[in-house]
Amino acid sequence: MRKMSAKKIALFVLRAVLVVAPIAWIYARADSGSIVAALASTNVPALVCVTAMLIVTMVLQGVKWWVTIRRFAPDLRVGKAVSVHLESSFYSIILPSALAQDVVKSVMLSRDHSPQIVWAATWMAKLMGFFTLIILSVVGMLYLESDSLPAGFRPAVVIAVAAITAMAAVSFSKRITRPLRAAAAKFAGIKIIAFAEKLRDGIYAFKHERAVLVQTFLISAVIQLLLISNASLLVYAVSGEFFFIECLAFVPLVEIMAVSLPLTPGGMGIREALMALLFTRLGFSEGQTASYVTISLALSMTRLIGGIPVILKSFKRHAGK
Repeated sequence: MRKMSAKKIALFVLRAVLVVAPIAWIYARADSGSIVAALASTNVPALVCVTAMLIVTMVLQGVKWWVTIRRFAPDLRVGKAVSVHLESSFYSIILPSALAQDVVKSVMLSRDHSPQIVWAATWMAKLMGFFTLIILSVVGMLYLESDSLPAGFRPAVVIAVAAITAMAAVSFSKRITRPLRAAAAKFAGIKIIAFAEKLRDGIYAFKHERAVLVQTFLISAVIQLLLISNASLLVYAVSGEFFFIECLAFVPLVEIMAVSLPLTPGGMGIREALMALLFTRLGFSEGQTASYVTISLALSMTRLIGGIPVILKSFKRHAGK
């Protein structure tokens, strides 16, 4: 027990450091006067648009999940899928990793639908999102000169492409997963292996659902373009310039890294540190960078909207009593 407690404490400390240290570093570089001045000069109408687009994006993410799963769960309504997605985004505010939202919504929907289908659809929706992100990043990279990109950017893109390609190969090939299963069986329990096999079969079923994958990919592309446009609009609100191509190249990679590292809530801290590298490259002042981080952290609270279906369900429960 003591050993497990020590591991949990160490993991908690690591997560706290990863959240606090980058943000503290960003604020430490700027004096309070420059931060206040940058915030005061922020374009308010642009911030309103950013907020509205974030809410639209949250809803579209729920719709994408529904599109991915409806082929195998025809009785699932789009409103239900969006509601569960919003609820999970609400809970993700305090959950310890960016991937926790996918776990929460999959668990919630598995109460009424086949767990292997729900989890498989969640994975496929996430994989399609990764594909669109890396494609958009490569497109942005092709438009930029090498000296416009942070050091190590191109190798990072190559690594991301290789990782996502490997995930797709593992998802759709039983030949590849068969030896992995044999190796995992030595360490994992029977129940875990049995669940993994069902999940593998659920994922493999999507190999023959090309129309579903294409629809999911297209919706993912729209969502990611909205998120990149949102980042560009927020940059404009702070600096007066959009830097859209730079955001197109860099933001997708930031999102992949923030989501893939299951260490901090919503990738907090990791995302801010990586964006600060971009802003330094773009010539932002320390005050502008700190103001961007301040606004970005405030906008992350739009996930509180997910509390609306939570409250409505609570009212219905009490009314039923």
